[in-house]
Amino acid sequence: MANRPPITAAIDLTPDVLNKLKAAGPNERGNYSLDVAVWENTRSVGGRAPGYTGSVKVKGDKDGPKGYASVWVNEEVSSEEVPF
Repeated sequence: MANRPPITAAIDLTPDVLNKLKAAGPNERGNYSLDVAVWENTRSVGGRAPGYTGSVKVKGDKDGPKGYASVWVNEEVSSEEVPF
């Protein structure tokens, strides 16, 4: 599919994360910042499962509440095509 981006992602924020984000307030640019960490989903079953899963937290809050992240790689990219 030519119109699909090579990578798509979804985040699910819990009420606790939203409350913590509101309490933290915006950063110096006026944005609310989150940290996202994902790992390869080795338990993935079927073609629709995300290739990577992980957590979402308020930036800089290591022990705070967490949400959930899912990442799908929609196209195979060879190592020759990766720009880094």
